Amino acid sequence: MTTFTRVLTEKRRLIWPLAIVLIANIAVFALVVYPLSQKVAMGQQEADAANLALLNARRDHENARATVAGKSQADTELKKFYEEVLPPDLSGARRITYLPIVQLAEEANLRSVRLSTDITPIRESSLTKLTQTAVLTGQYGDIRRFIYELETRPEFIAIENLQLAQSETEGTRGITVTLQIATYFRTGVDGN
Repeated sequence: MTTFTRVLTEKRRLIWPLAIVLIANIAVFALVVYPLSQKVAMGQQEADAANLALLNARRDHENARATVAGKSQADTELKKFYEEVLPPDLSGARRITYLPIVQLAEEANLRSVRLSTDITPIRESSLTKLTQTAVLTGQYGDIRRFIYELETRPEFIAIENLQLAQSETEGTRGITVTLQIATYFRTGVDGN
């Protein structure tokens, strides 16, 4: 008999209960502990996914809140622009375009050859564009001073087109400038 078989036969009373306890441990592990550990692992994965979803939802909420605040601020700024910067109506638009051309041209020693006005409604908008076209003659330095004074005025006007040409009138050489300036005004409820 070998040592192993001899130990089994002599210590049979101890080995059988140990074998039964070992089989019971394996059965409890296989039927209870392992499935529970899998559930815990799945629960941890779900908790991690829920935390990630929560972080994404919080970030989306903050983005939405910032968008609402930005839109509100943009609406406020746009309203301020419409009410304080743009002329309120056609007469106001003419006043900030026509009068500066005449006054500044006179101050800059420029001679006005022609002035014309064009009014264009902007499609799908409550704005209308007023364009003043002026043809002026004078010396280059006077034209530069006129343009500088026109650009630095506080009113909302934009120089859209500027063309310079050499001219000779009444025996004097000068420059003819064709200048288009524009502004916008609201039509409808607040304007004409």
